[in-house]
Amino acid sequence: MTASVEEITVPYMKRYPLCVLVCLLGLILTPGLKYTMSSAEAASRSSGKICITFDDLPMVRVQDRDERRAITDQILSALDEFDVHAAGFVIGDNIEGDFDLLRSWLEGGHVLGNHTYSHTDLNEVPAGLYIQDIKKGQAAIEDVLAEVGQTGRYFRYPFLHYGNTYQAKKTVADYLEKEGYAVAHVSVDTDDFAYNLQYEKIYQSADSIEYIRLGNEYIDHIMERLHESEKLADDLLGRKIKQILLLHANRINGAYLSDLLGELSAEGYKFISLDEALADPVYSIPESYAGPQGFSYLERLEKTDPDLLPAEER
Repeated sequence: MTASVEEITVPYMKRYPLCVLVCLLGLILTPGLKYTMSSAEAASRSSGKICITFDDLPMVRVQDRDERRAITDQILSALDEFDVHAAGFVIGDNIEGDFDLLRSWLEGGHVLGNHTYSHTDLNEVPAGLYIQDIKKGQAAIEDVLAEVGQTGRYFRYPFLHYGNTYQAKKTVADYLEKEGYAVAHVSVDTDDFAYNLQYEKIYQSADSIEYIRLGNEYIDHIMERLHESEKLADDLLGRKIKQILLLHANRINGAYLSDLLGELSAEGYKFISLDEALADPVYSIPESYAGPQGFSYLERLEKTDPDLLPAEER
């Protein structure tokens, strides 16, 4: 099967060695070989909307302040390149005095939210202690939010664990609603943390082939998860949804975020804010999953038993 010229343009120039590009171009330019995008494919490529979010700010697994600044600048530069208004979720205990990094996110037009103070797992502690960690996490970022004028409150559950019992889940959800938090659900969960561990082993290496290989695998992984989410949305709802992608503030996204955003743009995705994404009615559909796994919101809906929902939510 041949590829379209669109599919090997700017984003692909960053991803593939020159010899591969030459071969692909040779296939495209060979007389008699022609690829025509179907109307359905064209519509699909022009209608996707996605919000880009990052967990574990200011930075994952990096203690050196100069490195934290450099990686943050890489991520913010990539977001600016594609005019992305992202959302970042802060672990209070991770700040370590680096409020300047959080200010950079806010001044770049992004919003910040609460990811608890200690990255606490709701499946491992009583709901009361978890709520105390939410309060402590909010206190850690309240001043820097006020400096830049952000008034909206956002929260993301660490590990995407919303509670392994219905009572724990309801207790925390009720608290968040009472305090005016918008819960930043996720529709596209990824293993970027695992790829980051691989990247940390090679990022100072001069092995450009391994660097290219990992970058390609990483971007393909993200796109595969996104396509799976698109299919699940179609299966459950019969329509496209406003996707919310979960990434982390880490080295691998400092290195490859520009390529990833280029890939998303090439597939026709429009980048949207968290507020716009959460306005999609899908994130207001009641779900009943309470258990040990961290699932995307679509997966939670897929696993929902209507009989376990309160009568007023059915």
